[in-house]
Amino acid sequence: MAIDKAEVANLWWGCVALLGLILLAYSYAIFPVSRESLVVVELEAPLPVRRVLFESSSNRNNYFTQHVEASMPGRGKVAIRPVARMLIDEIETVSRGAVRFLVDPIPLTIYEVSVDGRIVLAYAQSASRQRRHALIALFGGLFCIGVGALGLAPLRWARDKSPAPPNS
Repeated sequence: MAIDKAEVANLWWGCVALLGLILLAYSYAIFPVSRESLVVVELEAPLPVRRVLFESSSNRNNYFTQHVEASMPGRGKVAIRPVARMLIDEIETVSRGAVRFLVDPIPLTIYEVSVDGRIVLAYAQSASRQRRHALIALFGGLFCIGVGALGLAPLRWARDKSPAPPNS
């Protein structure tokens, strides 16, 4: 069973269009939520950091964190992660109950962090970063769908031009 070159080309164009659909679904999933739908999570210091991305060389008490263990209402203990890199100055000296997160409860992402009332990571910054990533995926998906449709268009035109079977 040999595969014709035209069939392989059509398969590639179909895969490009499918990639576009996947990118569209991904962009929809990562669009930021409104601030009102975020959940407030307060942690006791010191923060239970699961994995450190970067330890500052100038001050050994500064960390860029990637995952923080927290107790979410109704979900128990989960690992939450910031949308953007988050720097908490002198993490070991933060007083008890001084760290407050605004977390999206579905993907468990941190949109805002405040330590002792001082905002470390602002919602506007996190939301604009998420929106930018979502728009890039959205436009990439639309581009892939368009390219796939243009690649598959000759197949549709050839099917429309083929003669109809005779009626007997």
